[in-house]
Amino acid sequence: MQQLIGLFAFILVLSSGPSFGQESATEGPKSDAVTSGRALIREHREKIIHSELHFTEKEAKEFWPVYETYRQKNNVIMDRYANLIAEYMRRYDDADLSNEYADQMIDTYFEIQNDLLRLQEKFLPEFRAILPALKVARFYQLENKINADIDAQLALIVPLVDPS
Repeated sequence: MQQLIGLFAFILVLSSGPSFGQESATEGPKSDAVTSGRALIREHREKIIHSELHFTEKEAKEFWPVYETYRQKNNVIMDRYANLIAEYMRRYDDADLSNEYADQMIDTYFEIQNDLLRLQEKFLPEFRAILPALKVARFYQLENKINADIDAQLALIVPLVDPS
């Protein structure tokens, strides 16, 4: 799982589009790698959830469509996170960090984190309507664990701001 999470962290950084490299994130080999990498991560995430939650047939039938909608909305937020990281990395590499940018970056980061939390809260009643409370709790634990693993891998490749 760690190698896959590390791959995702790398893909997250690459998926930012033109601000991070010459190619657009929607064209060329880089785009193909990002698309296939994200598909691989998604498949792996779903396998983890499937294997860890032991759905009944009825639960699975009701859960996966709601989960698909949840992940689509989550991916929109995570695209913003990828863009934030990529923009920071570009500015870091170009020695183009400023106090103004740091303020903007911090505000954007907290907006993204709040949006992720609001999304989890928004879908909580839907997941509760489908699954028993213990499975809902385990589902959110798995989501948070996978996200924490991704953040830990990102922490290894994203340099800290040098305040001097």
